[in-house]
Amino acid sequence: MKQHLRSLRPLGGLFFRMYAGIIVAIVLAVTLMLELASRRMPPQSLDTSQAEVHSESSGRELEGLTQGLQWLIEKELLSQPQERWAEVVAGWRPHFDYPIELRPRDAVLAMNLPTRVRERLARGLPSAWMHSSGVAGDRVLLFLPLRGSEQLVVQSLRLGPGPQRVVEFLGLETSVLLIVLGLALLALTWPLYRHVTRLAATASAFGEGDFQARAESRAPEPIGHMARTFNDMAERIQRMSQEQQASLQAISHELRTPISRLHFALYMARETGDVEALHAQLGDMEKDVGELDQLTEELLTYTRLHRDAPPLEWARVDLTAMVTDLFRQLSVFNPDLKPRLHAEGLVEGTGSERYLRRAIGNLIRNAQRHARSELHVHVRQDASGCTVSVDDDGPGIPPEERERLFLPFTRLDDSRNRKTGGHGLGLAIVHRVMQAHQGHASVAEAPLGGARVTLSWPRLPSGAVTNGDNR
Repeated sequence: MKQHLRSLRPLGGLFFRMYAGIIVAIVLAVTLMLELASRRMPPQSLDTSQAEVHSESSGRELEGLTQGLQWLIEKELLSQPQERWAEVVAGWRPHFDYPIELRPRDAVLAMNLPTRVRERLARGLPSAWMHSSGVAGDRVLLFLPLRGSEQLVVQSLRLGPGPQRVVEFLGLETSVLLIVLGLALLALTWPLYRHVTRLAATASAFGEGDFQARAESRAPEPIGHMARTFNDMAERIQRMSQEQQASLQAISHELRTPISRLHFALYMARETGDVEALHAQLGDMEKDVGELDQLTEELLTYTRLHRDAPPLEWARVDLTAMVTDLFRQLSVFNPDLKPRLHAEGLVEGTGSERYLRRAIGNLIRNAQRHARSELHVHVRQDASGCTVSVDDDGPGIPPEERERLFLPFTRLDDSRNRKTGGHGLGLAIVHRVMQAHQGHASVAEAPLGGARVTLSWPRLPSGAVTNGDNR
């Protein structure tokens, strides 16, 4: 029970913060409404001439309503000695629900009185002045000059219900409003709290290693959007984790074979006494070390091109010269194959020369392994960017295998297998080079009958750095 109550603490904090915020907003709104309404009421909303007319009409009306009271007050005070007037008025105060007092004539005339009120007071006549009006009532000042003296009886009335009466009258209704408001707010915050709690529990489970944990995406907005964003992030993290596990397993598998051969060669070298056999064993060991070195270099290149790596620094690249030089450099691997370059004159693009050379070289080397007699490279450039396609007349790649061709350590069956060499990282590096160039790599069937691998990337994407490469 205590644990359940402890789990509801966030709901209580959320509820009371929203509830207090709404109450404060209502109070401020009501205060502002009353102020604006008061300003729209006469005499505040009238100009000078209209205000004087309103003051005269309201004054006459109030004077007619209070003339009996004024006559009684004057009669009672004039029946007493002037020295006792203050004492008499003080004795009346407990019986009046509003202030009543004696003031000197000069103090009254020093007030900002309307002209009509001054004229009546000068003639010694009772006068009434509606000082202000508002939604909470009107403030009225009643002046009664006392004959034969310089004193006036001043009464300050507020016509309409006072604040205390308003509170007493609306107390029950206000309580009902606050209760209904609280219930409505609770009905709104409870589903929000429930969905947020579930999302937090899912995030906690995912953080503890349950990569299958997913949030409920059918929650109301904006929680639904947060849940879908979390699920997308979880999918990417799970996929990256799976790829990392697969890569680690593949790396251990790739390392096991040359290391096993090295152990075997060392054993044979110790056992043999024949110099020629020993040199042969050393030659095999040298090949295995070279294979390990090549694998290490490919792994380093692959990891340098991860998604969070610094952006490549771009420069102008002569693609036709690059492909021609790669033909010359890679011809030693298949001297009988005569590659052909298809380009309309000089084709210059932009990108990282180092990594573009690596990617195109990997494609040409891969095509050399599988081509029977022909290898064509097409280089094009248009307003959108650059395209390089490498075609061969080999066995091709089945459509169902093309999506996973760019995954690391992937080798396809049949003729495109381990016997052709490589570690399965060449095309994975090509894919990451294109990602770093904000482009893409794709596989299709070549017109020659084999495979066509196409690289496409824009001229200079947003955020690219122009200079040399810093990786």
